[in-house]
Amino acid sequence: APAVIKASAAYTGLGGPVSRALRRAFDLDRDGYARFLGGGDCDDGDAGVHPGASEIPDDGVDQNCVGGDVSLQRSAADVAFAPVPPGVPADLRVLVITLDTVRADHVSAYGYRRPTTPALDRLAAEGALFRNGWAHAPSTRYSIPAILTGRLPLDVYYDTSIDGWPGLAPRATTLGEVGKAAGLATGAITNYWYFDESRRMNQGFDRYDNSNQRLHAGVPGQGPAHTRGSSSAQQTDKAIAFVDQHASARWMLWVHYYDPHYEYEPHADVPGFGTDKVALYDGELRFTDHHLGRLLDHLRATGQYERTAIIVTGDHGEGFGEHGIDLHGYHLYGAQTKVPLIVRVPGLAPRVITTPAGHVDLLPTVANLLGQPASPEMMGQSLLDLLAGGPERARAVFQQLSYEGNHELRGVADTRCHVIYNVSPDTSWESYQLDTDPDETTDLGERGCAETRATLARWYDASQIPAGAAEALLPGAPDVAGPLGVRFGDGLELLAVTAPARARRGEQVELTWTFAVRARPPLGYKVFVHGEDGKGGRFVGDHAPVRPLAWWRPGQYIRYTSTLTVPRTAAPGVYTVWAGWWKGNRRLPARGGGAPIVDDRVDVAHLEVTP
Repeated sequence: APAVIKASAAYTGLGGPVSRALRRAFDLDRDGYARFLGGGDCDDGDAGVHPGASEIPDDGVDQNCVGGDVSLQRSAADVAFAPVPPGVPADLRVLVITLDTVRADHVSAYGYRRPTTPALDRLAAEGALFRNGWAHAPSTRYSIPAILTGRLPLDVYYDTSIDGWPGLAPRATTLGEVGKAAGLATGAITNYWYFDESRRMNQGFDRYDNSNQRLHAGVPGQGPAHTRGSSSAQQTDKAIAFVDQHASARWMLWVHYYDPHYEYEPHADVPGFGTDKVALYDGELRFTDHHLGRLLDHLRATGQYERTAIIVTGDHGEGFGEHGIDLHGYHLYGAQTKVPLIVRVPGLAPRVITTPAGHVDLLPTVANLLGQPASPEMMGQSLLDLLAGGPERARAVFQQLSYEGNHELRGVADTRCHVIYNVSPDTSWESYQLDTDPDETTDLGERGCAETRATLARWYDASQIPAGAAEALLPGAPDVAGPLGVRFGDGLELLAVTAPARARRGEQVELTWTFAVRARPPLGYKVFVHGEDGKGGRFVGDHAPVRPLAWWRPGQYIRYTSTLTVPRTAAPGVYTVWAGWWKGNRRLPARGGGAPIVDDRVDVAHLEVTP
């Protein structure tokens, strides 16, 4: 029984190792997944079918053992834009406030027993409180890009060439860019090293101030889960200065408050709740709320409150021992992902909304309010109709988490259930009946929430199809003048690479690849792309083709585009672009053709980098 397998792995010392060892013994097709003991393999006679497999659409086979065979026949997402009600000011301003590490059930507006958030309580009473607000992931590095771009965390357009956590790619459209397109003066006031401008979260913001990061320091010997310091007062001071500077103009401002993040520290200028961990955390909420309240009171005092749409949400929650988990970052449980979401739009009546909403809904909502067009790039829906009193919707909020190579989790929340699909390393389902068990104390596994589990299964299947995968398959042999003709292994022939001749530092360029498939390619390989100037300068654009290798068949022709980001620190000069295929410490052997080959890598282009 799945529940017994999961419990033995979670609550006994040897349950996990023993079950994994037995799964290896029973893995008949040696694909890394067994049929029994939580292995999740739905066909142990086919090594191409298992929970970690790449789903091949429209072939009648359920490769990843969830959701059935998926189809590429899908329409663009409905972003649900609505007419802006006439009572909304035409000269609307927008204030977006993100609160680090704030779970909804510790906000007094959501019924918490302690008065942690009097300023937010007042805002909620004057606006719309979403009872079911969810983060799509349990950490800042995933949630903030989703908030800024309106795309699910693993679908954000990232620039992975940046050291550490990735930043936004230039093609991503941010809240700041939406505001600028509407003619607003835009600003962002942040306070953590993650928001460094190298990660391009400043895209679209006329003023981007991360100087208060100096007020938070890491704890020696600890990771990013531990920081000390305080900046709420200084964040509000900077925010007030911004709105005063632009008082006669329309503006958009994003302010991030970081103080509730662990480690929790007491503050003398607000009432304390005690000295235990939860009491200190609640005190951090009260302190942050106090200074957030100063900003809202300033807007009221200066007459801008009635012309400003205000959105407040937590980027993720925090665990206090639920499911045996403290803090956040690695789980999708409600403690880590159910967050406050309060939206106040002048001219619209206060209300409580039960329709589930997520971070990807914020950018479409702002665009809708500011008269900007809907885009198929938006993965959420505008909430304006709900804010204006429209009927509640039956919808779900999807969640994604990926870390340390082989930990994949997906989730979905609706008004009744929260379902988590543990994809790897141990395949299992968790189901929580929120309407009767809001604290998620009882896991119903595969015994409950059948409709919600089916919703997650269908979405998970569809989400595994990369954008552009269908278009990458050409209908026939392409007309390529002077094909390169380089063979990688037995199956892949590189016919052409199209690249620009020059690029500026900090620019992202596109490379178009054309391959002929001569034999079934080996799985697990990616394309490596290295720009080198011969003097030690180097940048990379490694990637997996948008059409997964598992879909490639002999006789096909594949053409797709990848991106290559030139670092802002790159030295000017001419860079040779080398390419090949790699997996772990192996490369596919390269031979033949009309391009130089060195160490199984091919000279495919030359790029002049200019300042």
